[in-house]
Amino acid sequence: MMVVIDICASLYVGRKSYGDANIQELKWLFPFSLMGMVLGIFLLVEAPSEPLLLILGLFAAINGVRVLVQRNIESRDPISKWWAVPFGFFGGAFTALFATGGPIYVSYLGLRINNPKVLRATMAFAIFMLTFLRLTLMLVTGLILSWQVIGLAILLMPVAFLGIWSGTHIHTKLSNAAMRIAYGSILVFSGAMLLVRQIT
Repeated sequence: MMVVIDICASLYVGRKSYGDANIQELKWLFPFSLMGMVLGIFLLVEAPSEPLLLILGLFAAINGVRVLVQRNIESRDPISKWWAVPFGFFGGAFTALFATGGPIYVSYLGLRINNPKVLRATMAFAIFMLTFLRLTLMLVTGLILSWQVIGLAILLMPVAFLGIWSGTHIHTKLSNAAMRIAYGSILVFSGAMLLVRQIT
């Protein structure tokens, strides 16, 4: 379901901001993401999801706290591009498993790109490409060939586009610090919800 929604959403955002995307960052990130996605599809079929969701929830919550603590830092030296190896691999694995690799990619790209406009465009393009790869792998394995899944995704599409439209208009009015507060809060909330759900 998230594959169908993500492709439509990233096309909507990407068509307006593709020119701002930092493609060079993604060229370095994607090979490791693809390796992680192959492992993720295997785990999706074979492994229990609970331990993996706990890890993702913990990572998202901790990283959200880091973003909030550093919200007022306007400029910093980017981290080494070699961090693309673990971030890309684990981002690809969680994208394949739960369509929730976004926090991992935001974490890496946020530490490489200071400009929020470029960061947003780069993330939109990354989500589209990674979702397309995930769609291909899921078609090969037959996981997405369900009319119930596709039908539910279509029903949720208007709500998804309402959120995208709102975010598109709001983000242009926010400062860098406010943007960091927004996505840091989302990371903390989503990570906490994952942890609470798995623990209870």
